[in-house]
Amino acid sequence: MEEAVLSPMFLSVLNFLALGLSVLLLFAVAYLWSSNNRKSDELERIQSELSRVKKTLATLDKKFSQMRQPTVVDDVPQIEPFGIDLNEPRNEKITPLAPQVPWLNFIEEYNQLAADPSVRGYLKKCERFIREKKIKILTYSNAMTFRPAIDAKDSLYWAFKCSGEEYAVVPNPMNPYDEDLHENSGIKDVFALNYEGGVYNKYSTKLPAILIQDPLKGWIVKNPGVVNLER
Repeated sequence: MEEAVLSPMFLSVLNFLALGLSVLLLFAVAYLWSSNNRKSDELERIQSELSRVKKTLATLDKKFSQMRQPTVVDDVPQIEPFGIDLNEPRNEKITPLAPQVPWLNFIEEYNQLAADPSVRGYLKKCERFIREKKIKILTYSNAMTFRPAIDAKDSLYWAFKCSGEEYAVVPNPMNPYDEDLHENSGIKDVFALNYEGGVYNKYSTKLPAILIQDPLKGWIVKNPGVVNLER
């Protein structure tokens, strides 16, 4: 049998196809190699992240354990306040502060004013005190009736407003306290006094009388006061 003879053109086509297949195989191998490298890099990155997360969780767990189990201090050191030696015996009793009363500053300033009625210009000082403290000046008639006075000198009582219709009342310090004032001014019924006859020139109010100004009934004594007289 005669052998088949391939034409040169057919051989060229076969060679071209073989070359094309080789090139395709080369690209396939290169793609697979590149893909494997990317997967390997991604795997390393994931493993690195997992390692970092594990370290963070371990640190947080350690801190949380410390919070769950606080340290118990058996002996607390004693801290001394500034200027106080706690080693010295302290026998005095500590009492709570009394609540601030609205007339406290008024009485303190009134006693300073009443301490020296013989000072020069005393009337003007009293009038200025009345204006600054917005004091109501009162006089007295029978049966515990109090009325507004015309001026400071003729008044018998000074009324300092505390709250609402409640007033802290003191005697007018310009009036020397004598028998006539004691019997006819109502002061002995409004204040507890140390009067023993004669004339006293100085007043020191220990506790003001508390009066209420009722729109219908007028002035009503709620609590009597305490005044110390000095010659």
